[in-house]
Amino acid sequence: MGGEALDIPGGWGVYALNARADYFAVWNRIRETALVHDAGDGVFLVTRWDEVNQALRDPRLRAGSGVSESFGGSEGPVESVVRNWLMSMNGEEHRRARSLVSRLFSPRALTELEPQIRDLCRGLARTFVGKAASDPADFAAVAAALPSEVVRLLFAIDVDEWARHVAPLFYSDPPPGRDAFAAVQGLTPYFLDKVQAARGRAIGGLLDQLSAPDKAGDCLTEAQVIANAVLIVTAAIDTTAGLIGNMLFSLMDNPAALERVQTDPAAIPGAVDETLRHCPSAPSSTRYAAEDVEIGGVRVPAGSDLFFSLAAANRDPRKFADPDRFDIGRDASALLTFGGGAHFCLGAVLARMEARLMFEELIAAGQDFRLAEPVAWRTDNPTVRSPRRLMVTCEARHR
Repeated sequence: MGGEALDIPGGWGVYALNARADYFAVWNRIRETALVHDAGDGVFLVTRWDEVNQALRDPRLRAGSGVSESFGGSEGPVESVVRNWLMSMNGEEHRRARSLVSRLFSPRALTELEPQIRDLCRGLARTFVGKAASDPADFAAVAAALPSEVVRLLFAIDVDEWARHVAPLFYSDPPPGRDAFAAVQGLTPYFLDKVQAARGRAIGGLLDQLSAPDKAGDCLTEAQVIANAVLIVTAAIDTTAGLIGNMLFSLMDNPAALERVQTDPAAIPGAVDETLRHCPSAPSSTRYAAEDVEIGGVRVPAGSDLFFSLAAANRDPRKFADPDRFDIGRDASALLTFGGGAHFCLGAVLARMEARLMFEELIAAGQDFRLAEPVAWRTDNPTVRSPRRLMVTCEARHR
């Protein structure tokens, strides 16, 4: 069945669905229409849990070009950055580079960071509650502020410098007409200048760690250091902000779940995982078929691009009972939001930690939260499903 019959954009235009209010209903319909859907322009949509799970781990499939294509093509300065970051690498090159980058996300490093993240969450939560108690306040801005500040700390960048060069690239309410890849275009020359100005000197933070060789003497190239610095900033801010914003929206939309975490904060990690399953901020992944492959009995020819809808797979009734229900008590261990196989998300533990700590502090504030107006979804970054504007009011909760 063609894209026209399903009333969805063809090819990579499928990313445009991310801003639709009926987003999950559309993907449910696609999933139940065809096991593998030919979207045209050489792009095939894979939406069912078993097939997505297996394909994500298939060593025959190479890193996909969906990210660069979603922003209008793979030519130009943006492509040169995307080509050098982890999500675009394959084989031994990917294994070596991932081993070097993974040092930044070791359990010890994240454990040491947790007290600082909690302090940030406490300050942001208290400020937000104070504002929202008198007038509706935009929680999307709060959701973006936390990962932005965490990443700033990781890179050891001065507050004023970050405010000048980085923070403006991640406004929760971007100006009309802003280029979709403005963050990558702005961050690339910024990190290039920092790396070249250092000339081998230690400057502190993640740039030093990205540049340092491992015990075997392997190290990233300068282009890879810059590209993965850009990747860490953009991915860590946009997807984690989306996770936090989606979680509050989901809790407000499901009062029983909100009441559950208010009365039992130990339920917060379950709410984080259910948000990741039920309404992921990074709802898709891509691969490239360098050879003919068969997915669920369907032949996908060599040279095709594969678009995996993680959002659709996470709601596959063949895997999850009553999948459209937001159930913070469910076992969400099978969620596919962080991908799978060689490209499993390195920042998964950090993202979960930030969301957990933010909601522990919000719940500790003893407030009830109410949606003040319909949520507006982001359109500036087609790879995320995240609130652009989430206006919320709160009042003291009666226990």
